[in-house]
Amino acid sequence: MNANKNQIFNNIPKDELRVITKAAWLYYMQRMTQNEIAQELNCSRVKITRLISRAKSMGIVDINIIQPPGLFVDLEQALISRYNLKDTVITMDVGTGEPLREILARAAADWLLPQLHSELVVGFSLGRTLAKIPEFMQPLEKSGVNFIEVMGASDSLTSGFNSYRVIGRMAEACGGQARLLDVPTFVSNQSIRNMLLKEERIAKRFSMARNCEILLTSVGTVDKEALLYQIGYLNDEIIDQLNQDNAIGDLLGQYFDANGNPIPNPLNDRVMALKLQDLKKIPYSVLISGGKDKHQAIKAAITGKFVNVLITDISTAKTLLV
Repeated sequence: MNANKNQIFNNIPKDELRVITKAAWLYYMQRMTQNEIAQELNCSRVKITRLISRAKSMGIVDINIIQPPGLFVDLEQALISRYNLKDTVITMDVGTGEPLREILARAAADWLLPQLHSELVVGFSLGRTLAKIPEFMQPLEKSGVNFIEVMGASDSLTSGFNSYRVIGRMAEACGGQARLLDVPTFVSNQSIRNMLLKEERIAKRFSMARNCEILLTSVGTVDKEALLYQIGYLNDEIIDQLNQDNAIGDLLGQYFDANGNPIPNPLNDRVMALKLQDLKKIPYSVLISGGKDKHQAIKAAITGKFVNVLITDISTAKTLLV
């Protein structure tokens, strides 16, 4: 690298090299403005801009940013560029299970808190990681935010949480309101689903959910560790069929393949939730998920453009960038 720099320097007249170096020194070390440097060197401001740009491209200026421990801005920006995301937050690796859920939930709360304002509507999905977010919501002042379900509620003891309670705790922490869809996660058949969606109160709540500014969700896997399986909404037969159909994960109970293509299946007619296409219209559709078992599902979800903000762990981030 140094040899290449020396070769570049040797090909430029010394007086010209001196002017380039001086302009860069005055700008970066003396903190002078470009107008002040132009007066100092008796040339135009446009020329100073060009001189500073040349100094950077030639390697005369070497900007080195030291990231504080626990921050991974370089990886975050790489993910944003690779997948055309609006934002990304990366956490440290802490293993799997509860420690991972907690660190992701804390990161999600830290991301959400600065966004809060009185007119905001935040959509909230099911998820074991999402259920921990209220623990870390400590706003400096009450904001009056509206939190609304985007998927029918679960009160299963097997899941380890009650979604009514989760969204209520979010609203309580922020001095806001909890808006419930007042429907189950799945119904018996499409006729019942269609009938419920025609009810005025339920239709208004679904409309509110579709028009939320921020939506928080997690991604599910297609195996017996999946939340929907453990709650009891899926059985072995459904899991086997989804795997035969090359399903890689789900958002809001709706499945997709490794390329992010939705997979038609009977569950779609029974789930009481926003549709995958609705997610693409929400300004900030935030996926909060991590761990080796979810790498493929996370990649498929962001490839399919169902989400545009990702909160994940560093190992997942590195895998997504391979």
